[in-house]
Amino acid sequence: MNKRYLSVFLTASLLLPLLSACGGGEGDQEESNVSGDGFSGEITVASWNVAADALTDAAETFMEQHPDATIHVEYVTSDYDSIIPPLTAGQGAPDVIQVQQRDFPNFLEIFPNQFVDLTETLDGRENEFAEVALNLTQKDGRIFALPWDLGPVAVYYRKDFYENAGVNPETITTWDKFIKAGKKIQEANDGVKMLALSLSSDDIAEMYRKLMNQLGAQYYDEDGRIQFATEENIKAIEMYKRFVDEDLVMDAPTWDDRIRAFVNDQVATVVDPVWYAGTIKTQAEDQKGLWGLMPLPAFEEGGPNQAHSGGSVLAVTTQSDDQELAWNFIEFALMTNEGQDIQMKYGLFPSWQPYYDTDNFKVEDEYFGIALSEFFGELSTDIPPLEYGAHYMDINNAIVDALGEIVIDGKDITEALRDAEQKAARDTGLEIAN
Repeated sequence: MNKRYLSVFLTASLLLPLLSACGGGEGDQEESNVSGDGFSGEITVASWNVAADALTDAAETFMEQHPDATIHVEYVTSDYDSIIPPLTAGQGAPDVIQVQQRDFPNFLEIFPNQFVDLTETLDGRENEFAEVALNLTQKDGRIFALPWDLGPVAVYYRKDFYENAGVNPETITTWDKFIKAGKKIQEANDGVKMLALSLSSDDIAEMYRKLMNQLGAQYYDEDGRIQFATEENIKAIEMYKRFVDEDLVMDAPTWDDRIRAFVNDQVATVVDPVWYAGTIKTQAEDQKGLWGLMPLPAFEEGGPNQAHSGGSVLAVTTQSDDQELAWNFIEFALMTNEGQDIQMKYGLFPSWQPYYDTDNFKVEDEYFGIALSEFFGELSTDIPPLEYGAHYMDINNAIVDALGEIVIDGKDITEALRDAEQKAARDTGLEIAN
């Protein structure tokens, strides 16, 4: 997340007293302003990039079915520059907003009473969503958004590089075997590294988060106290460090650097979520048929091998004058087969699990030669929930610093994590677990 984004968040935090005065009482979360029959009126939905494209398509279909409804999709930036000010002021916010899953707990903390409580409206149907996504929409047992897309993680691999080394991807069932295979692949393919990861930017934590999530690790204990130096977190970092120490990693600090790595045939493997398939397809059209997919290797034979990265939610703001229309639209977009057909067309893998049984979910992808959604659906059944908490930015900053000290400078893992706990405690005001 960039510095500009962080400064906006800090500003919002400083203005919290003003927000509390403007935002109304606690009942604002649970009362809906019903407009007509729920299928008439006018709302604005704020979203960005391809997600906004998907919602625009969904809005057109919804309006065809309900001519008395008008849905405006407002294209905004993912740094929330146009969303945070009206939430802070308590007026002028869109009816529906997109928020990244990992950021939404922070929004619930900073903007109390600004999001409609959807718990009663869902009436038990929340169980239809993947737990790892639903977990990030809740506060005090109440649900304040619908989970949108999911980011189950897998291993994308270059078939030709693996074949040149005589490596069968089906045999790579553990990270130990992955490292061993990586050495063979690099020896057999000049100028190719097994992985392209950031070792010199804040993105250094991306791979770590996938490994920690795979192990079910957390940033906090059960009482919400900071706890980094756990067995699972240490184990995840030890594996990350092995990738680097075994010389399997090309330093690719930015998103664009990592794209250039696979476009220029410099990397044999990409460990990323389902949505990265679209990036590979659009950026390397000439590599069609060269990429395969396999599940994450486990830390131990038969161990857990699922993880999640990315994804967003859609939330209805209490400022909306047409909350029922807002709900009906997001219900159509995210909780119907027709709506999810549209989301899938734009590469947004659903966290709404009933869609996994449809024929469209199982269509084969021509670029990869497999049914992508079905493959990733099998990798999203047991993803451990990861609690990002209301102070994720400060938590992540401390982890980023620790990873740099460990991976680059060789600092002891436990010592670095203990120091990171102290930094996070100072920045968040949270206690450290014993």
